[in-house]
Amino acid sequence: MERAPSSSTSLTLSSGEGFSICQDVKNFAPEQLSVKVVGRKVVLVGQKETQNVDEKGSFSYKYEVLKREWDVPEEVDAEALTCSLSKEGQLRIEAPRLALPAAPERSVPIQVSPAAPQPGPAPENGATTKAQV
Repeated sequence: MERAPSSSTSLTLSSGEGFSICQDVKNFAPEQLSVKVVGRKVVLVGQKETQNVDEKGSFSYKYEVLKREWDVPEEVDAEALTCSLSKEGQLRIEAPRLALPAAPERSVPIQVSPAAPQPGPAPENGATTKAQV
């Protein structure tokens, strides 16, 4: 079993753009590739098997596997993930940022507490007292 040669990956995590990955997969046909979202991870798997017969009738098999995983940031909408494959063999995996809910304007009422009684001696019999000099 052989591993596919190292291929280039370009990863962009920009606060304004969301999540974007460009992976070179030119050694694989589209039907040999699969992209899955597993929790908060994006998993790319490419598998291909080739069989060769030499002039003596001997068979040889070559099995190539490409597996890549990327963490999807919390601020990215993993449910809106899309994939596209260019003619040059570049697989682009993208997901937008989650839209922040617009904060509606609301008035906050101001509660007025009742006035606290003023501290001091309590008048007797409702009469006010004067200090004697």
